[in-house]
Amino acid sequence: MNDQDGGTGEVLRTLGLMLNLSAIVAFALFLSTLGPGAPGPSALAAAIAVVAFLASLACFAIDRRRTEDESFGQAARPVTVAAEA
Repeated sequence: MNDQDGGTGEVLRTLGLMLNLSAIVAFALFLSTLGPGAPGPSALAAAIAVVAFLASLACFAIDRRRTEDESFGQAARPVTVAAEA
């Protein structure tokens, strides 16, 4: 973390971590509810695990993009040049 990063970066990272931990717990519940019985609880736990994990990845990606934009600015992004044929 750099000194210019405000509270938003910390909130995004903390939220991402909490969502990641929630995904782990939901995945454990999914594994514990697997069986020949009703698939409802198992499917619900699996859906929660997937959504929480993808949301945590989104939080980390948003924070990374914010940090890169603040650190390097818009003008310092790499430019791709197409090769001439």
